[in-house]
Amino acid sequence: MNPHEPLREWLGRLLGSARPVEFEPSSDPVLAAFADLFSGSGLAAFAANKQVRVDAWTLVYDCWTESMREPEDAAEVFEVAWAPDRQGRDPLTGFRSGEDSILLGTAPTVAMPQDERTDALLLLVTSRFVRLAASRADPAPVVHGVLDAGGSDYRFLELTRPAVTAGEESRPVPG
Repeated sequence: MNPHEPLREWLGRLLGSARPVEFEPSSDPVLAAFADLFSGSGLAAFAANKQVRVDAWTLVYDCWTESMREPEDAAEVFEVAWAPDRQGRDPLTGFRSGEDSILLGTAPTVAMPQDERTDALLLLVTSRFVRLAASRADPAPVVHGVLDAGGSDYRFLELTRPAVTAGEESRPVPG
């Protein structure tokens, strides 16, 4: 996905022209956690994305966030790669920058910013969501998520309140 591509266009490409994009109501805890991050951020719009890197030697996700302080601002994009930690340690250690090398091994880890970008990307890499997005609206923010349902299927969810404490929609990704 192009970081500057509007959500509807990206979803249209993901689904193809045969299926319209319709968001189903959800109280998924990952969506609720993202809504809480967004509400404390002071941003007008915020999105976090992950996509499997298809040309990598091992499982690597390209991850990025898009932040807008004001509705008319251009999106500020933050990009990083993430690979699962096979020893089961903190998923924060999987973030890195640069490209893997056959000769040098994996790219070095990167110091992540201590803000909502890191927290949102951690929500993504520890769940089956591939996109979380929120924007200010009246009377309350709108929070959407795109969930990888397996194969080539995706579910398009919109947060409804109140959030439940447990849900099956976004079970953690093994790894």
